[in-house]
Amino acid sequence: MAHDDGERGADLPPQDGPAAAGPEEPFAGLPAPEEWPRDRTRGVRPLTWLLIVALIVVAAVGVGVPHRPPVRHVARGLPPVVEPTGALESAFQRARRASLRIEGRCSAQRGGQAIGIGTGFFVSGSGLVLTAYHVVDAASQGAPCPVRYVAVAPDRREFTLSLVGFDAYHDLAVLQAKVDGTVPFLPLGARLPRPGTDVVAVGDSRDQFLQARAGKVTRLGVQPGRPDFADNTIEMTTSLAPGDSGGPVVNADGEAVGVVSYISFDPSAMTTDRFVPPFLRGVKLPSGYASYAVPVAADGGLVKHLEAGEKRDVPVVGFAWRPGFDYDPATSDAYLGPRAGVIVWQVEPGGPADRAGLRSFREQRETGANGQVVTVPRADVITAIDGSPTPTFYDLLALVRGKRIGQRVTLSVERGNALLHLSLTLAAQRSVFAP
Repeated sequence: MAHDDGERGADLPPQDGPAAAGPEEPFAGLPAPEEWPRDRTRGVRPLTWLLIVALIVVAAVGVGVPHRPPVRHVARGLPPVVEPTGALESAFQRARRASLRIEGRCSAQRGGQAIGIGTGFFVSGSGLVLTAYHVVDAASQGAPCPVRYVAVAPDRREFTLSLVGFDAYHDLAVLQAKVDGTVPFLPLGARLPRPGTDVVAVGDSRDQFLQARAGKVTRLGVQPGRPDFADNTIEMTTSLAPGDSGGPVVNADGEAVGVVSYISFDPSAMTTDRFVPPFLRGVKLPSGYASYAVPVAADGGLVKHLEAGEKRDVPVVGFAWRPGFDYDPATSDAYLGPRAGVIVWQVEPGGPADRAGLRSFREQRETGANGQVVTVPRADVITAIDGSPTPTFYDLLALVRGKRIGQRVTLSVERGNALLHLSLTLAAQRSVFAP
């Protein structure tokens, strides 16, 4: 899956490669709210994945990135689904009536082929829908066709969807469903759930349609340590998988307290500033698997901003990257220059990278001294941004995500033995990688 300057984690693509997603433009020109996390430079954590089920494979980094295909890990490591009981079962039944399967479908010339599956839910009787942004972010997922989004209700009715507002930092999106009357909807919780609280998520993973996945809240305010995943999330024991992204996390009162975003097979690597004494946690902290949801308490105000049409995108350089395209001259089979950095795979036409003169990766056929024709790789390698080294893609991504749309930066670019300094203005992801 393509992604601006990075991958996400929640819904992992079923075959091609997240899920993890994945997910910084603060308001494209407007100042970012003070509560937005600005320190996006922490180290990359392994085995953390976005949960969108998408059959799309190429990324777009403001730097784009293809979502890795980690489904093999998911298939081997997911804990069994826990069914809700008692009040939680009743809450699930009420929540399911307002839940939706969200499908990304190709345009008519491809027969309406579905290329991605996620989950969402109505938050108003007039048809406003809340989901994870990476579920409906075809622009950064390298979709192979023009994509339209359709919501499928429990009774199999279909509604066309249009994007109203989104927050790429927090992985949330609000859409408008074209409805012909009042629809059932989920109220947002008045407050965050405490650790130990029983919750149930509604999702579409495992080839199921809007089914329950119960669990417990273990921590709040979790930081994933990756610049492309949402911060301050709710950690849960709920067994989530590709297709569950964007689904509601519901408490026993039938209130939505979170939106499914990503999963991790290394929850011990996640951090939180919120200390909770062990006797209040209610459950043992997970060690081999955990799932994470973006909190949506009614008093937080974020959802209201998105319902009003605010769009908070991420800044991008304007090229696509692919796994394996980090260059280290000490270990590389091919010589691209003396310095380590990020290989530019594909430059997006018309974007900042293109206007600054960055070149896409290519292979040339050349004749050697012995007359033998050989294939030689030619590539631009980004070695630093504003003087800060970028030995890997995620180092580059963290630096880009820490800046703002419209900010001027200088790239140090290795082109063979030459070192160039190219100036460009970071742009909003959706303006460069048009959906």
